[in-house]
Amino acid sequence: MSPFTRWFQVEVLRREGGEAELRLPVREEFLQGRGVVHGGILAALLDTALGNAVGSLGVEVVTAELSVSYLKPVRGGVLHARGYVLHAGGRLFHAAGEALLEGERVAWAKGLFYRVG
Repeated sequence: MSPFTRWFQVEVLRREGGEAELRLPVREEFLQGRGVVHGGILAALLDTALGNAVGSLGVEVVTAELSVSYLKPVRGGVLHARGYVLHAGGRLFHAAGEALLEGERVAWAKGLFYRVG
């Protein structure tokens, strides 16, 4: 487990068949000056969900590109994220996913992942 993963404390609920589901309770250190979750936290959550979805196919990858769209501010609660593989190539994998708070989408992302090793 990486130092970032230990600090982030995200829980992987499911990781199989090109899909992943994660859970992350909002902590005070995730908030920016206006009391909402920092965009980088949501980006990291989505990157982790998409990466786990790709990793569930038995490959080791790194993020090559990530695009996040923020839909609503998050002030607290428990975030859930879902990621799924759109296309699995030889070296490149396309994935997408969403972050939800109480079942409502608060952000979504698409990413490109590069196979290493």
